Amino acid sequence: MTALSRSARWAALEAVWCEAATASTRYPLGSVAWQTFGSCGARTDLPWTAEPQDIGPWDAESMRGLCTACPVLADCTIYADTSGVSAGWWAGTNRDPAYIEPARPSWVKAPGASDGQPAWQGVLPLGGAA
Repeated sequence: MTALSRSARWAALEAVWCEAATASTRYPLGSVAWQTFGSCGARTDLPWTAEPQDIGPWDAESMRGLCTACPVLADCTIYADTSGVSAGWWAGTNRDPAYIEPARPSWVKAPGASDGQPAWQGVLPLGGAA
């Protein structure tokens, strides 16, 4: 397999966008070519399509943060809303109706930190009575 030159990659990308523009007139939900630019594509280590009970607070926080800075967040939100997505993580939220948002992690001063040189550490809520 040979690597494509920069101009060949741009030509291929242009072909995808032209096809997407044509496809958007054929399909009522529109094109999903924008997904190729999503931040989530590079982070396959996160549970984007996991069952709701398998998503921990740190994973939820990581996915929410990644979505916040995503260049196609608006497209993702529109797609999820118009297509009635009811599973998986889309546009910064889990779209599964059975999903219960885990308690968000917080930051506290680390033991032994002085006021002059504070150090912070993440703390997960342990559940139970508050």
